[in-house]
Amino acid sequence: MAERRQSALLNVLLTAAALCGACASSPEKAAPAEKVTLIAEPPLEPLGKLLADLDLQIQRWNALTLTATSASHKREARLLEAVIVEQSSRRRDELIAALESGPPINRIRAAGALGFTRAVEAQSPLLAALHDPHPDVVHNALMSLSILGRADTPLDEICALMSDHPDPQTRGQAAYALRSILAAGASSELAVGVARRGLNDTEPFVRSQSALSLGIARDGASAPVLLDRLYDPVPLVADAASEALVAIALGVPERKGVIARGLVEASGRSDALLKRRAQNALVRLSDVNYGDDLKLWNEWAQRLP
Repeated sequence: MAERRQSALLNVLLTAAALCGACASSPEKAAPAEKVTLIAEPPLEPLGKLLADLDLQIQRWNALTLTATSASHKREARLLEAVIVEQSSRRRDELIAALESGPPINRIRAAGALGFTRAVEAQSPLLAALHDPHPDVVHNALMSLSILGRADTPLDEICALMSDHPDPQTRGQAAYALRSILAAGASSELAVGVARRGLNDTEPFVRSQSALSLGIARDGASAPVLLDRLYDPVPLVADAASEALVAIALGVPERKGVIARGLVEASGRSDALLKRRAQNALVRLSDVNYGDDLKLWNEWAQRLP
């Protein structure tokens, strides 16, 4: 009985196997192959459109960076910068080619975008662009070098533009680039000398950036001229001088007394803006606040070497 049950079971298995084999070999009954759909990468937009879009985005970013005071505008600036960085980095080599051999409009826009790539490969083309015959290419290249912010950026050409160029906008852009590169960690006696001369430039923006550069460099020898710049008629320059004086006093202790006494003198003037500027600097140096009490401020300053 057991043998018959095993034989019957074997027959069932053999029949099922034969049917499965027939199904697999029959073209009419074969299961359709599963289709694999490949999603193609979207084509890159034309370079001209990319450059035009980046130009508009950078203009918006510049406006936000200079004027944003609300949290929402600052957030918008950060998000926009991230978009510019992503787009310019993805097409970096094309931007470099456009800067080196494109028509003027492409060179201008590529020069403005390359700094956002944050790539060392952009540094050399941007430095070469400082010799471009179109002034807007030079301006944007200087801006990009400041955004790139590499401490190893050669400063000779930037210093030459800041010191000798007849166009005040070019000198101003060069002064801003110099300040940004020094803030990134660069060190240069040439830059310090150019910044000292820049304190007397006819362009206020050059004077302000020169003052900030000297503060970053902790150039104690510039303290007397920076004290004079506290009285500059342009608030931007006077504020930068105050900032630089605080940086020097904190970084070069032997200059702290001279700077403190100069600030006390300025705080005694009738000009309310000058008084507030000097007192704010004194508070930062002393960690106390004597307000309008010139006697206490003077006593504190006289105790310093």
